[in-house]
Amino acid sequence: MPAPDLNAPTLERRTRSAFLSAPAIGTEAGPARAGARMYRSLTTLERLLRDGVISERQYDAGERLRIDHELGVQGARDSAGSGGYSGWYYAEARLAAVGRWQRAVQALGVLWRYTLPICVGAAGGGDISISELARLMGRNRQEIAGIVKLGLDTLADHYEVR
Repeated sequence: MPAPDLNAPTLERRTRSAFLSAPAIGTEAGPARAGARMYRSLTTLERLLRDGVISERQYDAGERLRIDHELGVQGARDSAGSGGYSGWYYAEARLAAVGRWQRAVQALGVLWRYTLPICVGAAGGGDISISELARLMGRNRQEIAGIVKLGLDTLADHYEVR
């Protein structure tokens, strides 16, 4: 009988989200065990792209907003420590990300209330689906989906995504 996968998401978690699975990799803490797997849940944007609800262009725009939010607003560091820009210090990269974030939110206008939760997650933390957002806002799911797609198109134009 094979050993249980201790890294696997619980049955309850599997019913709430889709997951990517890949062979585990070693870290500074130690090498990966043979046959070990790592799991990562799909974001709302990844699920929408996978299901064909949004285009690659809309997905890329939403990801850019998420990255600017994580670096600029939340202050997350990547392994390079420069936000992906060579020759930049962390503080400069963070300031640039905050500026991009602010300009993107301005470009969204009133659409920010619908687009931001889908791109960066709910205000209290965590991923939120279009159905959950529609329920929270007391609106129709199809209406929210259309507004979110319009917001992602606006972001794609703002970020000049091709």
